[in-house]
Amino acid sequence: MKKNSKISLTSEFVTREKMELYERIFTTLPDPDKILSENNYDYNILRDLLSDAHLIATIQQRKMQVMQMGWEVYTDEGEGTELKQKVIDILKSLPLGDIMNNILDAIFYGFAVNEIEWILKGNELIPKNVIGKPQEWFIFNRKNELLLRKKVRGSYIFEEGERLPEYKFIIAQYKPSYTNPYGEKVLSRCYWPVTFKRAGIEFWQLMIERFGMPYLIGRYQSGATQAEKDALLDDLGEMVKDSISVFEEGKQIEIKESPSYDVGDLYRNLVKFHNTEISKAVLTVTLTTEMESSGSYKAAEIHRGMLNYLGVTDKKLVEKSLNKLLEYYVRLNYGDAVPPKVKLNKKEAIVDDSAERDLKLRKMGIKFSKEYYKKRYNLSEEDFQI
Repeated sequence: MKKNSKISLTSEFVTREKMELYERIFTTLPDPDKILSENNYDYNILRDLLSDAHLIATIQQRKMQVMQMGWEVYTDEGEGTELKQKVIDILKSLPLGDIMNNILDAIFYGFAVNEIEWILKGNELIPKNVIGKPQEWFIFNRKNELLLRKKVRGSYIFEEGERLPEYKFIIAQYKPSYTNPYGEKVLSRCYWPVTFKRAGIEFWQLMIERFGMPYLIGRYQSGATQAEKDALLDDLGEMVKDSISVFEEGKQIEIKESPSYDVGDLYRNLVKFHNTEISKAVLTVTLTTEMESSGSYKAAEIHRGMLNYLGVTDKKLVEKSLNKLLEYYVRLNYGDAVPPKVKLNKKEAIVDDSAERDLKLRKMGIKFSKEYYKKRYNLSEEDFQI
């Protein structure tokens, strides 16, 4: 074995400095997302997509898989319950719905940055709120570290940003990699389907305005003068506007219904196709948002199962961020103490697991207090008796 083999094993061998010789002058990494790079890294390009009704419905459906979950705090065996109860009280005081919503934005924008607002309560620093900040305010350096993006002469430039203070920021990243710490952006996959869908609806609306409404045909005698023709045209215009009109005897008016245009079905199928593409991009499935005539109950069950699987994977983003918050709280106030952790589960699962465990413990002779049942099962004082 060579003398330097141990050094090679414990250090990074293939580095950016070795492989990207012509980019050493840059200290930050540009976001490789093509949609953003072609639009001057303006995240409003992605936020504007949220005006699409189908897209926002699929986003809410995916987020709600996690946001409807209940939460519980657990500690390692041997840890005291006093710190655990403090953590529970802190979490109850926070707007967890808004915080979880901001964390889950990482799925759609690649990453999400949340700043912790601390307050001094007695001798402890307590998190008062966790506020989501715009992604364009931040940038990653070549060590994949998050920095505050510098602003020079009114515009953001790619240079070394300002380091963030400790214990102030929580970052959630969706499928980041060594070459792309900005993460994968689901909204970028929806950019072209939404754009083409909008264009299709616009042309569809124009076609309906031009050909979708009944129109009038006026007939004049062969010897009519130009003035009489113009007068008839004006009368038809007034009839369309007021829905009523009076004509002298001899004038013929015909109401012509619009024919059935197959081209209308082309637009309808175009919109349906892009809605399906959006569903696949956000949910990986389609039957959770739209049931086709050929769909089956069994297929819908399979797709709902896939959606539940997304909820299981997405909740890890929220758990990781909330546990980072609890880690900061414990480090600031209790030093090296082991911080309690948050776990998300379907509310029914939490109750079922607790009931099964409590039943076993009761058979072992353990008796629980009324306070325990109130905390564990979220019951009110008047709901039960022991």
